[in-house]
Amino acid sequence: MDPRPPVVVPRDKLFLGFTPTDGSGREAEPVLLGRDDLVTHGVILGRTGSGKTGLGAVLVEELALSGVPVIVVDPKGDMTNLALAFPRLA
Repeated sequence: MDPRPPVVVPRDKLFLGFTPTDGSGREAEPVLLGRDDLVTHGVILGRTGSGKTGLGAVLVEELALSGVPVIVVDPKGDMTNLALAFPRLA
């Protein structure tokens, strides 16, 4: 069970996860992104295995929960494969 208390996210923010900890005992901080910061286009770039798909999935989910329309262009098909895990896309 995760010992962290639930994160309270303001309506104008998107919760992307927590900052990594360095083993010093310092608490991980929530990473919040302003919904209005995404006004036109966005792109996620990174090396293989760096977490691009994971970040994209979290970002798309948070935007959907906020009622923001999203168009995903994913030539490799990773995001489509994630959507197929939900039989009725619920």
